[in-house]
Amino acid sequence: MIEQIDVLAPDGKPAGIRKPKDAIHRDGDLHRAAHVWIIATDGRILLQRRSLRKENNPGESAIDAAVRETQEELGLTIVPAELEFVASLQEKSVLNDGKYIDNEIHEIFLVRRDVDVASLALDPEEVAEVKWVDQLRPDATFVPHAEEYALLSRLVREDVQRRA
Repeated sequence: MIEQIDVLAPDGKPAGIRKPKDAIHRDGDLHRAAHVWIIATDGRILLQRRSLRKENNPGESAIDAAVRETQEELGLTIVPAELEFVASLQEKSVLNDGKYIDNEIHEIFLVRRDVDVASLALDPEEVAEVKWVDQLRPDATFVPHAEEYALLSRLVREDVQRRA
């Protein structure tokens, strides 16, 4: 089955068009994506390196996508009540020598939980590796979402200061 993704109008509302995900990314159509960041009680961030084979999924709420993707990618079950909505950010990046245009509205969530990385069941089609990091230091291996990384870093820093 070819997955269909809802195209969004510039205001973020559904445009009434669904396209295969390869066409969405080829054409750079605006679409929605859920991003879940897992933060340990000591402020560490669970960092996930995306598999080179990773693709995106269509037409569901951001909360449903966050719950499903966390289970599929990490083998970690979360419930909607654990999701702390942080922000919606629109970011655009061009990857794979211009063949993949990622034009998304990111619905960003935090999950505050200690997780044993060894207990995770990574889907190799989605995730290459995970690890805990004390600070988020994006480099060339990260998908370029600078505004999201800056927001997350600030939130974690504030959390750590509040607990000190």
